[in-house]
Amino acid sequence: MSRHLGLDVGGTNLKWAVIERDTEPRLLKTGILATETRAGERSVVRQLLDVARDVFADTEGIESVGVGMPGVLDPSAGVTRFIPNIPGVWDGVRVAGEMADAVGSPSHLINDARAFTLAEHGMGAGRGATSMLGVTLGTGVGGGLILNRHLFFGHEGTAGEFGHQTILPDGPRCNCGNHGCLEALARADAIAEACGQPGVEEAIAAARAGDARALRGFHDCGRYLGIGASNIVVLVGVERIVIGGGIAAAGELLLRPIREELQRRVRVTDVTRVKVACGELGIWAGAIGAALHASNN
Repeated sequence: MSRHLGLDVGGTNLKWAVIERDTEPRLLKTGILATETRAGERSVVRQLLDVARDVFADTEGIESVGVGMPGVLDPSAGVTRFIPNIPGVWDGVRVAGEMADAVGSPSHLINDARAFTLAEHGMGAGRGATSMLGVTLGTGVGGGLILNRHLFFGHEGTAGEFGHQTILPDGPRCNCGNHGCLEALARADAIAEACGQPGVEEAIAAARAGDARALRGFHDCGRYLGIGASNIVVLVGVERIVIGGGIAAAGELLLRPIREELQRRVRVTDVTRVKVACGELGIWAGAIGAALHASNN
């Protein structure tokens, strides 16, 4: 039996979770606090280290730490490369190394969408699946791939960037610099704009109240997500698709058009056997996944 700490760092909140691994992983405790960004990357890292030290002091037997962060990372080196949604200069920050020095235990870095995927596969809606696509919908569109029951990292740990496949060759410019990325079409602000609402919560409420523009907006964004999901199903044959992130609260408003697009486009496999569902672990998925990642190394 072993215990592992996972931390999930976002631009708004920092969440942590301790899991215990025996035959099956079990969630022991969780915590959340506002991310300290006033001094850029240094205040964020300082807060990360302080939280980890506090959890270690309060919990016996923690053997490793995983840190989940958004953006482009070098997980093998434990170093950040580019994080657009958290203030600071993130190129070359040794997050894993500083954490290991602070707590005296091995530390590992992982992209937050990959952490979500690992958590939902191990303890959530993806349990038992041989292959799975994890999708996170929020400020951006992230993803992760489980192949043969293992998280697939690919070249330089960048595999699974679901949101940065091109859907419309001449579509809107994405924050990554490409045009027509799925993220540019289905991230939170794009959905809100398509629904004619100031934010995603208002868009969901309007659609559920029967507003025609909001219903069309979710249908169109769900269609784009379905096209992207169809590409992954055809390419690698995933048997399960799990959707998470803040926009997953829309539920069937998005899931229905995703399923419809899969039915329309996938011809090489029995797509009725591909299950599309929302995640089960809520806001803790990223922290749980980071802990699981640490426990696997």
